[in-house]
Amino acid sequence: MSPLRVAALQLRAENGQVERNLEHASPFIRRAVEQGAQLLLLPEFYSSGYLQSPAIWDAAESLDGPTVCFLKEEAARWHVHLGASILEADGDDFYNAFVLASPSGRIHRVRKRRAPSYEAYWFRGSVDDPCVIDCDLGRLSVGICADNHFGDMASYIERHQSQLHLMPHCYGVPRANPWTFPAELIEASRRQVEVLPVRYARHFGIPVVLANQCGPWTSPLPSPMGLLVRTDRFLGRSAIVSALGNRLRALGEEEEGVIVDTVELRPTRGRGDERIIAGAQGPWGWTALGDPLFATAALALKIGAMEWLARRSYERSEERRRSARRVHARGGIPTWPERILRASGNA
Repeated sequence: MSPLRVAALQLRAENGQVERNLEHASPFIRRAVEQGAQLLLLPEFYSSGYLQSPAIWDAAESLDGPTVCFLKEEAARWHVHLGASILEADGDDFYNAFVLASPSGRIHRVRKRRAPSYEAYWFRGSVDDPCVIDCDLGRLSVGICADNHFGDMASYIERHQSQLHLMPHCYGVPRANPWTFPAELIEASRRQVEVLPVRYARHFGIPVVLANQCGPWTSPLPSPMGLLVRTDRFLGRSAIVSALGNRLRALGEEEEGVIVDTVELRPTRGRGDERIIAGAQGPWGWTALGDPLFATAALALKIGAMEWLARRSYERSEERRRSARRVHARGGIPTWPERILRASGNA
């Protein structure tokens, strides 16, 4: 088995402030490098922030934009592999794209396969994405947040013989509300983000790196969810888990920080084990997350009417098309107008 020094960076992001967020990440990247990290993982949507309104389109960029340039520059500077997800503009569409930059300047892209719940208002899922990256370090599978909660991810891990699984997350919870999000549901969410990488590691015999945002989550939510809940905070709890399912390193809920440890990459074994795939696909999904209350809420709010409405809104949105064209017109570079600050409640 091949050892690899990996790092998860748990950071806070300011909505729309791409340059400021990237600048903020630099000293954390250096800390990880000083601890010998070869592969560094940033949270989902770290550079743009997790804003759930049309203003998020103004923080979108192309693969030639500042975030990908930053990843390439830092990867080359420190001779590491560095990955993060961005809101990518492609034609008239937007995608949640994870980009891994190598020291040589090569980039690898994986798009989020699903746009669950209210996320479907802002970007399209890429259902045919293989979610696997072949790079100098080995074969890596990537599950962007919600993609990890569906059993078909098992097919990509096992059939493609992934050696390490990456989980960039932007996992937040709303304020506790006895009618829509009781304290018990928030506690179930907290348990879920802790258990998820361990469950993957033990089931597939594969090391896992999870990097989540932390700190306050300030954003409106689209209707009807926005009428029921208010955003509160990200759950943090980034972790590095060994192939045996041992939590080697972990962070708490509020703290920014870097965790680094050595994992053993799983060797490729030829054809994927269909029994492992079937065992994962059977019980996994929004309706079987290990807690009946959590599963019920997820089915009702994320997989049901909310997602259907969101997809219809996205498809019909002329504002979405105009926003995508603006991104291309300015050379794939995001902007952060006043409406992003207003939408975040910071203006």
